[in-house]
Amino acid sequence: MWLFSMLLQAAPAVGTDPVAAHGESYFSLMAKGGVILIPIFLLAGLAIFLIADKWHFLRKLDKSDNRALAYLLRLIYEGDTDKAVKFAGERNNPAFNVIAAGLKDDNGSMQDVEESMQVESRMQIARLEKGLNYLAITASVAPMLGFLGTIFGVIRIFYDISLSGQLDISTISNGLYEKMICSGTGLLVGIIAYSGYSLLNGRIDKVVLQMDVTVNEGLKAIRSVSRSGVFNGYSS
Repeated sequence: MWLFSMLLQAAPAVGTDPVAAHGESYFSLMAKGGVILIPIFLLAGLAIFLIADKWHFLRKLDKSDNRALAYLLRLIYEGDTDKAVKFAGERNNPAFNVIAAGLKDDNGSMQDVEESMQVESRMQIARLEKGLNYLAITASVAPMLGFLGTIFGVIRIFYDISLSGQLDISTISNGLYEKMICSGTGLLVGIIAYSGYSLLNGRIDKVVLQMDVTVNEGLKAIRSVSRSGVFNGYSS
């Protein structure tokens, strides 16, 4: 409902009595906006949920744990592969999961280790970006739905005029005011979705950069102990 409050404050009604306009409830305005507002509000709810959920998820990852990394590297240098893999899995950290994938392939060549880490890295990035496509769709579809609702409203206005045979300016202005609610609401939802999409993408880029730095440290440790033959081998 707060979407209507913002729209009414930003654009007062044209050709209507201000007292009557302010006397209308949000529910009556919703009804006048038409059924197109239903999918727009569903998209608004989806966008807000995805933004809040993804932001909370990324916020937990956007914290470098130097002590945990130091402990994991120590386990790798000591050749305790099983303990290192178990510890990495318990951290629920994308970088640690990539390192664990390399440790599980420690009996193969370094090329096999690097390929396993690359595959896991792509999987972790896909996990970070999960849901962003829905935000992108919402940012594109919501404004188009709003314009579609307005077009349907204009068609309805001229259809009614053709039936009555009378051209009444107040009727046209009132009808347009009601149908423009669709356009304004759709644009507002699109702005929210696009802003959230851009902010989350920036946050993900930061997490991926930290992940690359951490994975590089782990890969150097694996290479070092692989050359020295310290690894005990991973037993699944």
